[in-house]
Amino acid sequence: MAVIGAGLSGLVAARDVMDAGHEVVVLERSRGVGGRMACRRGEGGAVVDSGLPVLDVPRGGVLAGHVVDLAGDDMVEVEAPDGRTPGWAIDGAARLAWPAGMTRLPEALAEGIEVVTGVTVVGVHADGDLLVPVDDEGMALGAFDWVVITAPGAQAADLLDNSPRGGVRAADLRAVRYDMAVVVVAGVAVATPEWFAHRPVAGPIAYVTNEVAKGRDPVDGVLPVAVHLDADASERLMEQSDRAVLAEAVPALAKVLGRRAERPVWSQVTRWRYGTTRERLDQEALNPDWTRVLVAGDAVAAGPHMEDVAATGRWAARRILGR
Repeated sequence: MAVIGAGLSGLVAARDVMDAGHEVVVLERSRGVGGRMACRRGEGGAVVDSGLPVLDVPRGGVLAGHVVDLAGDDMVEVEAPDGRTPGWAIDGAARLAWPAGMTRLPEALAEGIEVVTGVTVVGVHADGDLLVPVDDEGMALGAFDWVVITAPGAQAADLLDNSPRGGVRAADLRAVRYDMAVVVVAGVAVATPEWFAHRPVAGPIAYVTNEVAKGRDPVDGVLPVAVHLDADASERLMEQSDRAVLAEAVPALAKVLGRRAERPVWSQVTRWRYGTTRERLDQEALNPDWTRVLVAGDAVAAGPHMEDVAATGRWAARRILGR
């Protein structure tokens, strides 16, 4: 089996199939695994999660077993957010993070799996009974019985356009809309707040996270934070310069943390064109019985949470193992 995309859904699918005794290759266009469970490093080695701020893990769900078995030795359970609950929170779930960064779990999931990074897959060709992913230089990347596509909706649609009998499904995937996400990670010389996450009443900030709450000490008295702009500000600033982003985000951050936050010691800007889905497709309906090119990921998740996304990887693995 080949999995296109090393985000959480792709790695869960790959892990389940590999654990059942089958060969798996994961093809990823970026330099590392984890997708939106990415982190950045600031001055002095400060770790800040630039994508998912924390992982909500419902007890008995898809992620619970993987967390305990693979990455349970150093996880930190974070307290509930301050103020209005951010949209990623699931009531009653364990709210987990790792001092080394949220990439800790995807890296643990990927252990022992052949993961090829830095490769852009543009299509899947048929070669008899086998499926052959092809990169942007026309190179074949192996031959497989099954392919699982876990890219965001529009990117998955492009792949299906260049895959056997994928055109109709591609049109459905292009209808999936995403909110963009612009995130500022920064170090500010302020006192560490008592809360883990705070959501202001009004924009442009959706919420701010205090990264020290994840078992990460301030570096030389500098507090690492992640500033997640709301959907409107993110769309407006997506194509703007980092300076323009900071000009709007930093004054808003100072209203949360005080005037000393007006002069960050360091800062970086991260942009996610495919942040969170506004609506999603039914995974089973999008993957008819006759196809061996399956779609998983956030575009076909039952809900917006990472547990929902992980469940699409398990669904794909069970479809494959059942055949």
